[in-house]
Amino acid sequence: MQCPKCSAENPEAETRCTACGASLAVAVLEVIRGNLPEKIRFLRSRSYTLGRARQNDIAFNEPSISKHHARLEYRDGRFFIEDAGSLHGLYVNAAKVRRAALSPGAQIQLGNVTLKFSLLGVDSATGAMRKLPWIEQQELLLSLVQTLNSTLVLNQVLEQVLDAIMHITAAQRGFLLLADTSPDAGRYPVVAGLRLRVARGRGGTANTGDVHGISVPVVRRALESGEIVSSPFLGGTAEGVGSDATAAATVEVARTILCLPLRSPRAGADGAGGFPRGLGTLYVDNDPTAEPFSKDVLRAAEALARHAALAIENAQLFEREQGTIEELRQAQQRLLQSEKLATIGQMAAGIAHELNTPLTYIMGNLELLSLQDLTPSQGEMLEAVTRGSDRIRTLAQRLLAFSRPGREEMVPLLPNDVIERSLELCQYQIASGRLRLVKNLAPDLPPILGVSNQLEMALINLVINAVHAMAERGGVLTVTSARSRDDVEITVSDEGPGVPENIRGQVFEPFVTTKPEGKGTGLGLSTVLMVLERHHGRIHFTTEEGRGTAFVVRLPVAPQGQVQPAPTR
Repeated sequence: MQCPKCSAENPEAETRCTACGASLAVAVLEVIRGNLPEKIRFLRSRSYTLGRARQNDIAFNEPSISKHHARLEYRDGRFFIEDAGSLHGLYVNAAKVRRAALSPGAQIQLGNVTLKFSLLGVDSATGAMRKLPWIEQQELLLSLVQTLNSTLVLNQVLEQVLDAIMHITAAQRGFLLLADTSPDAGRYPVVAGLRLRVARGRGGTANTGDVHGISVPVVRRALESGEIVSSPFLGGTAEGVGSDATAAATVEVARTILCLPLRSPRAGADGAGGFPRGLGTLYVDNDPTAEPFSKDVLRAAEALARHAALAIENAQLFEREQGTIEELRQAQQRLLQSEKLATIGQMAAGIAHELNTPLTYIMGNLELLSLQDLTPSQGEMLEAVTRGSDRIRTLAQRLLAFSRPGREEMVPLLPNDVIERSLELCQYQIASGRLRLVKNLAPDLPPILGVSNQLEMALINLVINAVHAMAERGGVLTVTSARSRDDVEITVSDEGPGVPENIRGQVFEPFVTTKPEGKGTGLGLSTVLMVLERHHGRIHFTTEEGRGTAFVVRLPVAPQGQVQPAPTR
């Protein structure tokens, strides 16, 4: 590429002349219509691709522009523009063209964006453009800062920051390293205690897993000192690393490196040197044979790093606030669900009370009928009705006792009695689910200390979960009890599809459920865990895909001297 000032030949990737330092830009594209943050694009004497895709030489983040919209060709000192198969076509000076030569002042229409083409140093260029070369970096920096301020999404900010530093330095590789403590930080590689969040090559390729060739001492020096570390290739010595750098550091610095610290502008001094808190670093490098980064590039990169640190911190604060809002929303959901469950308990108590009144009339009349002379068939019918009425009364009493606020003190309880009462309240769900109930309850189990209605609630949740697991294909619900050293072991097992592997580690967390919306709250197992922790108990489960799940509860045996169970109601 020929320098327009001294005519020296330069590599195509260079932005400034290696002989005289002049800018190699020969033309400019200015955005004169369109909502794009970057308003100015400088052109050198080479060809470019234009479009929405990031892989283009000049990329426009505008939906109306095709991914590969047009090509700019530089030939014989002139620029030509050609349609690259765009969706809406290419327009030059309001005329649709397939290919056209660009003259100074020409207006190019790409989708909803209008660009003005100008040659540098001629009358048709704007006044600002005639102030080159030093104004080029300032205009470019302003455009990049506007881009950084256009979003508060952290991942987008990090991508834009790295794109901006790559644009300013024209480096071959770029990396953004962040002091990341977010929950998903573990999936990013670690370099010098920082997380490699974004990586970029000159062709737009990205691979955050490739940390090869990053000089760890250079990154540490920039982070600890709070100053730019620039290391041109001078016999393998890194300028700014200092004579105390290790031999390993000298070997690693085999490229032209620029490392910029990202420092929080809000934080007070927290280091021994009094530098603001480090957010991370920007790291770019070139081949060992490349020229050092110029002073203009270093000044522009340092200014960008200051703005980038502010944009990153704003995005981090926004992300944390969003997380707090989400936690508050979940807490509100839990509160509403608790209120809903409390309301259901109050309704259950009211229903039980309402059932007791007509049951009193029914039971009284059944006693009067039993005193009458009845035929054998009538006596059998009366006996069946009496049994049914007794069952309704017992269920109403159990429901009322379960919904009533329980006594908080621990009392001795017989484990099998707690199991029987829990199963009695679940008989309708078991019957309606076409399940077969198998009880293997060990006799003469020692008592446990507990609050009866809380333990019943925990067992009911396990039984209901098992019923729901077998809702589609039925099966056998097995409840067993046994003595296990100093514990009583209660097992509730089903023949359902098993717990999905992706949630096995979170089944006891609130709102984790495999049931469809409206069929479950995801609070059952978290409630079971809470009750068992209060009773100094434990719970674990075994599951097999397609074979079923078994939840095993262990409760400590009551201390000796409390072997007689106290009343539970």
